[in-house]
Amino acid sequence: MKKKLNVLPVVAISIGLLLTAAGCSGGTQTAKTPEAKPADPKAAAAGEAPKNAEPVKFTVMLRATPEFSPDNNPWVQEINKKANAQITWNAVPLANIWEKRNVLLASGDYPEVIILDTPYDTMYKQMVKNKVLLPLDDYLKDAPNIMKYSNKASLDAVKDPDGKTYMIPRSTIVREDFMAIRKDWREKLKLPVPKTIADWRAFFKAVATQDPDGNGKADTYGTTESSEMMSLQASNNLEFFARAWHADKQWYDNGSGEVAYGIFAKDGRFKYALDFYRQLMLDKSLDPDLITNKGIGAKMDKFNKGTTASMRTFAGNLDAQLLNVVKKVQPSAEVELVEFPTAPESDQVKNEKLVSTNSGLYNAWGLTTKAKGKEKEIIKAFDWMLSDEGWNVLKNGVEGVHYKKENGNIVRLEPEYGNFSKWIGHLAMFRRPNDEELWLKKVVPELYPYQKEWLDKSIKYVETNYKQNGLLGIVSEKETEFYKKDIYTKKFAEVTAKIVYGELPLTAWDDFLKEVYAAGWEDVTKDYNDYYKAHK
Repeated sequence: MKKKLNVLPVVAISIGLLLTAAGCSGGTQTAKTPEAKPADPKAAAAGEAPKNAEPVKFTVMLRATPEFSPDNNPWVQEINKKANAQITWNAVPLANIWEKRNVLLASGDYPEVIILDTPYDTMYKQMVKNKVLLPLDDYLKDAPNIMKYSNKASLDAVKDPDGKTYMIPRSTIVREDFMAIRKDWREKLKLPVPKTIADWRAFFKAVATQDPDGNGKADTYGTTESSEMMSLQASNNLEFFARAWHADKQWYDNGSGEVAYGIFAKDGRFKYALDFYRQLMLDKSLDPDLITNKGIGAKMDKFNKGTTASMRTFAGNLDAQLLNVVKKVQPSAEVELVEFPTAPESDQVKNEKLVSTNSGLYNAWGLTTKAKGKEKEIIKAFDWMLSDEGWNVLKNGVEGVHYKKENGNIVRLEPEYGNFSKWIGHLAMFRRPNDEELWLKKVVPELYPYQKEWLDKSIKYVETNYKQNGLLGIVSEKETEFYKKDIYTKKFAEVTAKIVYGELPLTAWDDFLKEVYAAGWEDVTKDYNDYYKAHK
């Protein structure tokens, strides 16, 4: 089993910028610049640029929003000035970033710096094998900010089997996500905050039958799903409830040192979660149109418009992506977060413990052979990005252009500056993972204390409930291959949907599980258990 990175597919990335496709050759070489003396670590942490050195010239290929333009861009100018660099930002939209990059790699006309779609990057092995990527370990010794703001688990996870580091992780916050619900509806219905699975069913049934929005129509529902039902990213609502039986997409230690994947546990426990959704369907509290929903966006849209009462989300998105949007449609709306449900009758949870595979890695970047001879200067420029000075520029922009300071506070002059902004070209490369200001935007200022409380709770949940040793940053190659098979990409969704709609009995899940293990999941489970026993 190869040690790989456990991250969300690139479609889920929340902070990556895309660049325009112009000028993607990025391979122009310049004369080697004089080597500057190593920067003082304290000066590097504060963000002082190296003195008496020629700016290092290089090209970065990554993704950014189509609106991003590096021409006459004050952000680009500030970065080059402060980092002692001349960076060409070649931006490619998300829709064809990997295709475009792979074409350039095949042609040999690639830039000095590229982003990597870890762990699913189909070109990574080939790039290492063909020596397209340069080993970076020697240069990280003089990169205090990169080391400080990269999760150790991320750094461990990106190491190749040969022990070398060919890519630098962009570490992100390691947290759990809870369920947001309509607090105003719950209070109108005179119901307590739901705790057990039975509580949730009662809340959803009341939402569907007692007209909480007061429009006189039976057009509100408890929750919804995407038509994909249990695809990699479409199932976060259902998985929230599946946690009550340890039947979600997590690995669990059964108390005797063995691990099993909740949704595919051999005892068939996931059928209890499917039965819960089937009960919601019978109650008419599950969105009847879920079969036509496409992706996570459809679920969020129904919550924002007041069609459904719940939407699983990250605490950091509570104001900007939920409450602020919902209130534009329904000014009286209130939203609250709720912890995972319990199933008192469940035997699965008594002796089991969650085992974390999450290393907090969310994309990576590497230097190609076109950067040969400039590795030290490029790494130094990137290290500046995560210094106090550099991070302020990345996060807030240029003082006097994008913001000003008043009484020690940042006051926005350019409201559009931020994630997915026309101003920035760094995303998918750099992040201080636990920077509170990065996650809590104070779009609804009065909500900040509540949001901060739940942000802290989401981080502590992982620290308290997950075993951190054994599987951090691990994805079995056999698991990756299994997810490409028809039994997962097609039949999985068909079986779950038919059970929820009552077209198949619950026992159909047990029959399907036998096919899952025969199709390769037995080998996947062995992979994880072998690794877990050797590393815990």
